[in-house]
Amino acid sequence: MRAARFAFLLALAACGDNSKTTGPYDDLPLDGEFHDAALTAPVHVARDKYGVAHISGETTGDVAYVQGYVVAHDRLPQMDVLRRFGAGTLAELFGALDASIIDSDLEMRMHRMKPLAEESWAMLQASSDPSDRELVQLLQRFTDGVNAYAKDLQAKRWDIDPNVLVSFDPSRFVEWSPVDSLILGRFQAFALSWSTPFETDITDLYQKLRTTFDSAQMANPAAYARRGVSRDLMVIQPVGTKPTIDGFPNVDTDTGSRSDGGRAMARQASAKTAQLDAPRRPVVPQAVLDAAKKFLNKDPHGGPLGALGPHAFMYPWAGSNNWAVAPEKAGGKALLATDQHLQLPNPSIFYPTHIIVKDKLDVLGVTFPGIPGVILGSNGKVAWSGTVSEHDVNDVYLETIAPCGAQSCVTFNGQQVPIETFTEEIKIGALGTITDSKTVTYERVPHHGPIIPTIANHTIVPRTGASALSVKFTGYEPTFEIRALWNLGHAQTVDEGFAALKDFSYGSQNWTMIDNAGNIGWTTNAVVPLRDPRAYTWDPQTMPDGLAPFMVLPGDGTAEWQGRMSSRYVPHAINPAQHYLATANADPVGATFDNNPLNQTVVDGRPLYAGVTYAAGVREQRITTVLEAGNNLTLDDMAKLQHDTHSNVGEALRDHIVAALDATGPADLTTYRAGLSAEDQQRLATAKMLLASWTFATPTALTSPSAQDQTDSAATVLFNTWMHFALERILEDEYDAAGFNIWALDDNFLLRVIYKLYDDPASFVQSATTSQPIVCDAYATAGADDSCSKMTVIALLDAMKHLESADGFGTADTAQWKWGKLHTLTISPLFPNPALDLPGPNQSFPKAGDNFVVNRSDQGWDDLSFKQYADGPAQRFLAEAAAGETIKVKWQLPGGTIYDSRSPHYRDLLDNYYIAEKHFDAPFSTAEIVQNGEARWEFKR
Repeated sequence: MRAARFAFLLALAACGDNSKTTGPYDDLPLDGEFHDAALTAPVHVARDKYGVAHISGETTGDVAYVQGYVVAHDRLPQMDVLRRFGAGTLAELFGALDASIIDSDLEMRMHRMKPLAEESWAMLQASSDPSDRELVQLLQRFTDGVNAYAKDLQAKRWDIDPNVLVSFDPSRFVEWSPVDSLILGRFQAFALSWSTPFETDITDLYQKLRTTFDSAQMANPAAYARRGVSRDLMVIQPVGTKPTIDGFPNVDTDTGSRSDGGRAMARQASAKTAQLDAPRRPVVPQAVLDAAKKFLNKDPHGGPLGALGPHAFMYPWAGSNNWAVAPEKAGGKALLATDQHLQLPNPSIFYPTHIIVKDKLDVLGVTFPGIPGVILGSNGKVAWSGTVSEHDVNDVYLETIAPCGAQSCVTFNGQQVPIETFTEEIKIGALGTITDSKTVTYERVPHHGPIIPTIANHTIVPRTGASALSVKFTGYEPTFEIRALWNLGHAQTVDEGFAALKDFSYGSQNWTMIDNAGNIGWTTNAVVPLRDPRAYTWDPQTMPDGLAPFMVLPGDGTAEWQGRMSSRYVPHAINPAQHYLATANADPVGATFDNNPLNQTVVDGRPLYAGVTYAAGVREQRITTVLEAGNNLTLDDMAKLQHDTHSNVGEALRDHIVAALDATGPADLTTYRAGLSAEDQQRLATAKMLLASWTFATPTALTSPSAQDQTDSAATVLFNTWMHFALERILEDEYDAAGFNIWALDDNFLLRVIYKLYDDPASFVQSATTSQPIVCDAYATAGADDSCSKMTVIALLDAMKHLESADGFGTADTAQWKWGKLHTLTISPLFPNPALDLPGPNQSFPKAGDNFVVNRSDQGWDDLSFKQYADGPAQRFLAEAAAGETIKVKWQLPGGTIYDSRSPHYRDLLDNYYIAEKHFDAPFSTAEIVQNGEARWEFKR
């Protein structure tokens, strides 16, 4: 990305103060010299052989300026797109090329991320607190550095990769501002905590199941036989049942620990509520639900021309693993491992960076391009990581609306409250050239939040109905996550890390930490709302029409927020007796393990409740099983576990499939098997051989596979193909009958249902004739009920025939059934461009693994392509802390540091380490940086 090898910049340096400076990286060749009048002292940059820039200076402001310049040099086009995701201004670049981008902006504007970021910035500027003054300097000087690079780029002192110029026009780049960095932070926190689409989906599903089946009359015998299946087809209980800790902390005994490092119980706020009877779950008009679900589009490929869009970074595509091991299980050292499961665009979503402020800060890790400092990493004494905690921090309310004078009002606590409005201008253009604009109006309920609008023809249409859905969300007020992250970088112990996170109020993470004093810790500190006790009355068995925070609530004042959960109870732990802590987006305390998240210990009149949108738990169970069994664990063991592609789902279900093949009953299976052709009998024998011989390894089997590798690969193919057909054969007809598309449910949800069907069939509504779950019967087919055993075998034959067909491998020879031919990964840019696809145009990386392995490889079961589209570990980070020594870091990243296909650091980390599954030793000390360095830059006044 350079022009004439810095000739212009070096000539400019000759005109200024060119006195020699002494810096830590002087042994490296000088590759660039830069000047900025606002610098107070020289800043030194070393680029190591991995492409990571190590930035060392005297003051926070100077280092922030240079970090801004360097990050912009490496990632400016990506920074521009990411800030526009959050601000809802992507249509200015791509709306004239792809009208669906306008819809994306309309959705993001509802969240008012830019106005809220502006409020946070104004509050920081007005603060007299010294740490806030430093934050203001950090954000402003980072901004100055970004804009200095952008101006140099526009002045042709740099150039852009011609492949990138297809979607980025430097001349139309809008100046960066501190608000943009805060928008980026808000967007990432939002993406990791926004569960409203789940809540509207689950409400829609539950209403339809209750209406179609649970309320069925005898006139519809198929539906009548399925009364009660709402609890069978909406399962909250996970598959894996290994929590991070056993129950909410400090319930029976207060140990004094707090999620925010404090020692006093948080003050409990109380809101006035109307004295109403115990409420029933509101029935949401179907038109209102349909409009909300259309607006809350969950398509991950909602970016320009089908590229990744904002939803790609949200539930259920956002996930992660992390775990910490105490010295007692690791030969006297504390270990930390983490791999955040986010989208894998080109360039990678994380940016590796190292900033050093003399005598004050020395922190190495990753940030999102555009956010100063480091988000996840190590400062030599503490190392920390994060995974999505899945706290339930948004509620959806059904509002009753009526005219009140010239306005519309909602009914709340028996009173009429006027609805507020705000307007937004959506500009539409191509690469920054504006061609059109439209002004839209949003409605807002003062005590809840925005009303989910109706969208049609790429605009917001006025509401006309007497019902609407509003959203209350902890992210709808100014917050200061940047303060928490900056303070976390200064923490010297795990306890200080907890204290730093007191300002992390939304976007809750499983923060897992180690320090070089032998401590390990985990906290999910954030604002977790306390609702009116009446909001927790749902029970799938005894109170199916009760209220639940994860479904739509009445907006009449019955289910309001009444403060936040005390930090005493917000899930956390320090130095637990088991000597390890593991998280993988699963239920951290086991509250959902009995399928009812609302029956926990009652504190202050309400049950402790944190959430339900957890992963299915199989990753966490696999990690925990390995850690429980281990002693004298090492970083090599941690790396092996990060790369683990053991089929957790296959292990959970394989024996049930084989059992169906071995079964001699029920009668319908016996009759069905007797009528099969010899060819089909052989197919089932082959299927049984593959599955029974499967070790649950999931190899690609493309390069000199052993006999076991080939068997495992073919079994992986067969099992995942069977999953698709089993979901179709067994469950799809019930969801269809209820008017719900089964494939609109994410795989975490579907796995819960089908696993429970096989693992605990007696808990399901039973068929009177097969004595097996009635949902296995073909709903629309008259006659005797089909057994689950029979449908399992039919789905297996479906899978075998598909794989033999031209749509599969075109052969019955299972030695040709190679998982790596179907299961592949392509990494694409945020604007479609085959020239920037990795590994190359029309190419892909073969991938081991399947859904919900530790080394995330999710391909889905909704179709039979099994391709993995740009999601997976966004980094693999390992840290080792020996007592009193500097923490060592090993790393993998899925790309390169510099977004320029002409650079040697464009994809080197992807090819040499990430795909090869090899960690590199991250340089940290000056000696290590120089030893591994390539070149240096110098910044002066």
